[in-house]
Amino acid sequence: MNLRSTLVLATLASVALTVHVLAQQPEAVRSPTGGPTVRNLMAQNLEEHIRVNGEPGRLTMLEVTWEPGGESPAHRHPCPTFVYVLEGELETRIGDGPVRQYRAGDTLYEPTMILHADTRNLSNTKPARVLAIHIHDRETKQLVIPENQP
Repeated sequence: MNLRSTLVLATLASVALTVHVLAQQPEAVRSPTGGPTVRNLMAQNLEEHIRVNGEPGRLTMLEVTWEPGGESPAHRHPCPTFVYVLEGELETRIGDGPVRQYRAGDTLYEPTMILHADTRNLSNTKPARVLAIHIHDRETKQLVIPENQP
């Protein structure tokens, strides 16, 4: 094979790989309630030692983005939720606790079915982003339960 053929094949392989990688990128979805944009970064069945209700569990990792001044309606999660603030500043209330502010680098924990309310982006000019990790059973389809639903 000559140099020209090798370059053509390398270019075609590179284009094919790029198309494949871009096709795998998770799509961002705007909340139907007008809240933040959510992008599913990972959903993985857990075969190791983590069990949920006695069965192998599932981990779902989401990137949640609030536009400047954006808010989330009150809701609950049917599973433990761990949050890491990637960018910006948010305030939220978990359960009966006080409204607290969180900045990039902060973490928070939301226990199963505890009300999560008064969440808003504190900036009117910059987005706020978090990484949310849910550990749930494999049958759970709805990770956010709006407060107006039991």
